Amino acid sequence: MLFSMAAIALVYSLSGCGNNAQNQQQEEAVDTTNTLVDITALTKIADTTLTDKKINVLVKDSLTSKNETIYIQVTDQDGSPATDVQLDYDVVMDMGMMSHGGPYYPVMDMGNGLFKAEVVFIMANMKDMGKGWILNAVLNKTDSLSFLLPVSEAKYARTIPVGTKDDGRVFVSLLLPNEVKTGSQPIDFTLHKMEHEAFPPLDNYTVEIEPFMPDMGHGSPDNKAAVGKGSGRYSGIVNFTMKGPWTIKVNLFKKGEKVSQEELVFPVEVK
Repeated sequence: MLFSMAAIALVYSLSGCGNNAQNQQQEEAVDTTNTLVDITALTKIADTTLTDKKINVLVKDSLTSKNETIYIQVTDQDGSPATDVQLDYDVVMDMGMMSHGGPYYPVMDMGNGLFKAEVVFIMANMKDMGKGWILNAVLNKTDSLSFLLPVSEAKYARTIPVGTKDDGRVFVSLLLPNEVKTGSQPIDFTLHKMEHEAFPPLDNYTVEIEPFMPDMGHGSPDNKAAVGKGSGRYSGIVNFTMKGPWTIKVNLFKKGEKVSQEELVFPVEVK
């Protein structure tokens, strides 16, 4: 448990305090961006100050109910990047009468006191029901921090649960933005299994995709199913042949057999 540490700092990014959660990180961190991070372009959603350190929680725009990236910046009091810093984290959804975790990947140390955390928010915060999503972090194995995260409902569905033949309830996350350009492009997914209080990444599937344009009544050619890359990550190719509203129909296959109990539908705007 992360909150077995002696020193606990309760950090208020909205209101309230933190909660306990079980650390489920078991897979190796995988960096899927391979790009430098412009910290000045990020938005700070929470911060706190310790005796010798400052900690900022940063996001690209805002947090919604989908697969999201959070950056945790640790600096010295003078603002210079902290060195020799170790960070661990988990997430929990506090709903008041009950709480549960959610899928997340191991923290990635990007150097210069900057850490990247990838989290799948399987639901949005709910008004008048607990504190909502909380990020619990432990700095250098001594200081425990708790940040309340403002997670709103995604404009378009990007994380959808589905029942499966062998693995029970699986959360399928589409990593495509709400708006994309026409043409052929990569399409990525993450799959996580709900296993009691943990949400481990799920491998050995094929994610079959079918883009469809409802207004025109047609699909598109040259699409490729998303295949596994490890750690619950899948990548394929989708082709949008014209501008307008599209949907991507998704089914899960295993060993050539359809195993998802219903078809998932993700809306996309093609500009």
